[in-house]
Amino acid sequence: MRDKDELTRRSLLRASAATAAGIGGVGTASATETTDGDLDRRGSAERVPCLEVEDETETATVAGGVPERASGIRPGSQMFITFLDGTTAGCTANFVWRDGGGDLYIGAAGHCFLPSELDVSVCADCTVGGTTGLTFTGTTIGLGDVVYARQALPGGSEVGHDFGIVRIPSGVEDAVDPSLPQFGGPTGVSKEAVPAGLPVNQYGAGVANGEVFPTMGSNGVSEGDLGTSESWYAAIRASPGDSGSPLGATEAGTGVEGGDAAGILTHLTATGTAGTTMGRCAEMVQQDIGLSIETVLAGER
Repeated sequence: MRDKDELTRRSLLRASAATAAGIGGVGTASATETTDGDLDRRGSAERVPCLEVEDETETATVAGGVPERASGIRPGSQMFITFLDGTTAGCTANFVWRDGGGDLYIGAAGHCFLPSELDVSVCADCTVGGTTGLTFTGTTIGLGDVVYARQALPGGSEVGHDFGIVRIPSGVEDAVDPSLPQFGGPTGVSKEAVPAGLPVNQYGAGVANGEVFPTMGSNGVSEGDLGTSESWYAAIRASPGDSGSPLGATEAGTGVEGGDAAGILTHLTATGTAGTTMGRCAEMVQQDIGLSIETVLAGER
């Protein structure tokens, strides 16, 4: 564990007014039917670039009760990636994964881990302050090697092909919690995109979450997929730094309670957010490096 008196968050910044407000396009896209709207959305989809953001605010406490925040190694935790040149990027961890031998991993967007030769850590009991959320005070937990990272197919297709995992060292497994903050779950895994019209939730470490927006979690509606079976598309809020964050399917009739793990957020489009399905995440790791992984559910540790 490495103490940091004050960490400057270099965020993965990309957002539009529509997605920040939680507004997405209408209509669905399926793997078997492609519309002009599908092409427009896919054409506008871009992965979140790594940009350095300097903080000029002071850390401030929040009066009154606030929803649970991610801490330690769990879905929604703030993740820091330090490169060989000393620069640091920030993104959001998604779900905890386990291989057949019992080794644990934490997921993120694949483009967070590229290029290679980098160090990865997550926030532990960090305090965030300022309306732009750029300063963290607290400690970080060092993780192991990046085991897998992909951001696109060889032909250039990105949405639905962006995922990465980093090993969780056995010495810090006591800090692992596979449950999703604020919503709970995952109680299962939805390997494909959540059907259009059904509610979904997302929990991210974006710079505005918990400050400009009162919580780090958000609720929205699935719009199906983005024209391929490996992708999902939703009308849900996304803020700078949310790249890699977990998407959950909301249990019917429970309001905001989480259900199945439903995907990871990797891209923003002109009209909504998009990412890789859970089934595709596991499939890529198996196909590319021969490693079989599964999502660790809430309560399994």
